[in-house]
Amino acid sequence: MYRFEPLEEPEPLERMDPLTKGRLFHEVLAEFFRALQQRQMAIPTAPMDAVLEILDATLTRVAANYAELLAPAVDRVWQDEIASIRTDLHIWARDLAQGSGWEPWLFELGFGLPDAPERDPNSRREPVKIDGRFILRGAVDLVERKPGTNLLRITDHKTGKKRSDHGSVIGHGQQLQPVIYSLAVEAATGLTVESARFSYCTTAGGFSEHSVPINERTRRMGIEALEIIDRSVDLGMLPPAPAEKACAYCDFLSVCGPNQERRSRRKSRKEIADLLELRGKQ
Repeated sequence: MYRFEPLEEPEPLERMDPLTKGRLFHEVLAEFFRALQQRQMAIPTAPMDAVLEILDATLTRVAANYAELLAPAVDRVWQDEIASIRTDLHIWARDLAQGSGWEPWLFELGFGLPDAPERDPNSRREPVKIDGRFILRGAVDLVERKPGTNLLRITDHKTGKKRSDHGSVIGHGQQLQPVIYSLAVEAATGLTVESARFSYCTTAGGFSEHSVPINERTRRMGIEALEIIDRSVDLGMLPPAPAEKACAYCDFLSVCGPNQERRSRRKSRKEIADLLELRGKQ
């Protein structure tokens, strides 16, 4: 009745896994942008020393919260990981200071998700509906606005290696965020998204970006991907069928178990025809 549960004892963390690093990094970026916004500071014009001071204070505060929650087994290893993140953040901030013509506006904009401290105040409790039929819940890392216009740019921050192919839009169905998040933000705000991008903001990703123009063609590609996924859900046909070497980068391997890639080769191609169609879309 009261939903009492046993107290979860944190397991000692020996090394920061990619998921933990990603969550920490995203939380730091969201709080950092909000701190600049509250101080009415813009990176291209603000003194870099002041910007880095705010960034360092944000990382120190967020990292302390994570350390208390995760109870790292070896403090020195944890501190080295945080120092590496700090270095990456400094390089990223200096690159950002070069200016891009975009103004940060909304940070961790959620739709259809429970309230959380990291969510933007403009987040909405109800999900968005894309194309009048697809209900979507999620959160967008960063929404930027072109000064003096109602044009937007969507940014999805990535902390790992760059795996997006040059010129790809949905990346064979594996990189839906730029287009789908753009459609969601347009539905939520009534404004027009001009472009979306993956921002690889660490040394692992080379501080590069992958940009996707948002136009009628790319919007249609996003809708077609949703149609394929929706059809599979409707038919109840969602068998594990990973692409080659996909399991090596999957954070949810425990769900399917090992050797799923080998087992999936014996599945009927007819059963996963929709999936194969989606993988054919660049």
